Amino acid sequence: MVERAAPQLVWTREENPVWNADKQRVIGGAPEGTFTLSFADGDALPGDWWAARTSDGTVVGFGRIDLTWGGDAEILLAVDPERQGEGIGSSILQHLEDEVVSQGVNYVHNRISDHPRRDFVHDWLVVRGFRGPVDSDLRKRVGSNWAARADSKPAHAEEPYDVDSDPGGQGPGREDKGGYVNVDQHNY
Repeated sequence: MVERAAPQLVWTREENPVWNADKQRVIGGAPEGTFTLSFADGDALPGDWWAARTSDGTVVGFGRIDLTWGGDAEILLAVDPERQGEGIGSSILQHLEDEVVSQGVNYVHNRISDHPRRDFVHDWLVVRGFRGPVDSDLRKRVGSNWAARADSKPAHAEEPYDVDSDPGGQGPGREDKGGYVNVDQHNY
């Protein structure tokens, strides 16, 4: 599937998010087993929610942030099954990352272990900077401190990284200083 440039989207933060027909259509339209859908129409939903709408007001996707232990944020994103491959998911992901950065969050994570297309979703997220095995949480460092260091090794660098020689303390392995921790080597 070739992803096209996303259409212009209007982001709407839901002040009191509830399960509704748009969520049922978009989230409920995902392959069976992707999400746990134990909500009835009008049920209050946990976390912070945004709707992605086209200029005519049609909801084409949702994003959710749920702040978790240690200042991380679990994210969820869903795109209308009829609109997948248009770049909407990438736009939602970028919006969610921008939002958590504005809240001072260091990492975002997403659980895909139960997703029926987890290999595809894993690869989609890895291309966008997430790390972790297919059967676990995928995690990504967000924020300007890491991204702004032009001399930094990328989070996915394969070669060993000498934590003690990092003069700024921002590199891999220095989570206590805001640096990236490779989830494949970190027991948290």
